[in-house]
Amino acid sequence: MKVGSLIKYHRTKMKMTQNQLATGICSVPHLSKIESNSKEANAETIRLLLKRLDINMEDVEESEKKVFNLLNQLYQHIYYFEGEKVQKTFQELDEYKEIIVFTQHLYLYEMYKLRYYLFVKDLVNAEYQMRLLQSQKQNISQHEKYLLSYFSAILLILRGKYGEANEKLSTIIQANSNNNTVEGEIYYHLAIVKGYMGESGHAIYYGKKAMDLFKDHFNYKRMLHVHMSLAINYTQTKIYDEALVCYEHLIRNIEMLQESDLLPQIYHNIGDLRHKMGDYSIALDYFKKSSVIFNKNSKDYLLCLYNIALSQFRLEKWVESRESFILLNKEALKMKATQYQLYSSFYLLLLNNKKPQAMKYLEDKVIPFTERMDEQAESHQYFSSILAEYYKTEGKYEKAVKFIL
Repeated sequence: MKVGSLIKYHRTKMKMTQNQLATGICSVPHLSKIESNSKEANAETIRLLLKRLDINMEDVEESEKKVFNLLNQLYQHIYYFEGEKVQKTFQELDEYKEIIVFTQHLYLYEMYKLRYYLFVKDLVNAEYQMRLLQSQKQNISQHEKYLLSYFSAILLILRGKYGEANEKLSTIIQANSNNNTVEGEIYYHLAIVKGYMGESGHAIYYGKKAMDLFKDHFNYKRMLHVHMSLAINYTQTKIYDEALVCYEHLIRNIEMLQESDLLPQIYHNIGDLRHKMGDYSIALDYFKKSSVIFNKNSKDYLLCLYNIALSQFRLEKWVESRESFILLNKEALKMKATQYQLYSSFYLLLLNNKKPQAMKYLEDKVIPFTERMDEQAESHQYFSSILAEYYKTEGKYEKAVKFIL
C-alpha cells in the first residue's frame, strides 16, 4: 500500500492544506516527503495523520485484500467463460477504484480491465487500455508483460489481423515452451487464428493441445469452444466423420451445460459441413434452423442467409435462391456488409441470365475485395476457381491461368 499517496489523495479530497494536516504531528516538509512516498515515516506519525483524515488503516488493508481476491476471481471467471459472474465481479471491482490506485495491484487491475473489455468485445475501451498499458510498459512486471502481449494478440484477432496475431501468439508459445506457463486459452486462440489463415492442420494440432489443458482444469465451456474449432477445421480438411463426431459432442454437451447460445452456430456449421459433403438438402435444413434463432442484426445471420441462398442455387431452386439473394443484398446494405453485397450481386446477375456481366463483376469487384482480406481466403479461392473455369470454357487460357490458385 502506498500510504503516502493515500494520505495526499484524502487530504486534497477534504480540501486540507499540508499545514492543516501536519500541525501538531510533523513538519510540512516531512509531510511532503511522506506524500511523495520518498520517505518512510514512523508508524505513530502515520497513525496520527490517518486519524486526522478519519481513515481506518485496517479497513484500507482489508479493502486491498478484497481487491486482490476480486482480481483473481475476475480472471478465473473469464477463463471459465462465466459471463454473468464476469460482469458482477467487474462491477464489484469498480467500487474499489479509489483504493486500487494506492495498492500494488494497480497495473494488474488495468491489465484485467483490458481483458474484460476484450471479453465483452468493447474494442473502443480495449484500444484505450492497450495504449495506457503500453505507455507504462517500463513499470509493469514480467508476468504482466506476458499478459499484455497475449491480450494484444486477442485484440488483433478481434480486429481481423490474423497474420500479426499469429506471429505474436507463436512468439509467446516459443518463449514459454520450457516453463509450462502456456495456458489453454493461448493454444485455443492460436487454433482460431490458424483456422482463419487456412492452416487447418495446425489449427487441429493447437486445438487438441488446448483441449488437453482445458480438460485438466475441468473447463467445460471452453472445451465446447474447442470442439467447435476442431469441427470447423476437420470440415476444412475433409475429415468429415471426425467433424460429425465433434458436432454430436457439442449438441449433447450444450444441453447438459445449458449453453443454448451456441446452438445457432452449431446448426449453421453442421449445414456448412453437409454442404461441403454435397448433401445440399440436409445443409439447407440446418441453415434454415440456424437462421430462425440467429440475431437478425449480426454478421452471422448474413452468412446464414448467404448459405441458404447458395444451397438453393446448388439444388437449382432458382426462384427461392433469387429471393434469398435479394433478401441478403437488402440486409447487407442495411448493415453495410460489403462482402455480402458483392456476393449477392454476383449471384443475382447469374440468376438473371447475365453470365458475362456476372463474370466481369466477379473479376472487377469480388476478386479484388477477397484478395486483400485475410479472413476471405476461402472465398477468394472459391470465386477464383469459378472465374478460372469460366475463362477455360471460353478458350481464354491465359486469363484462366491468372485465377488458378
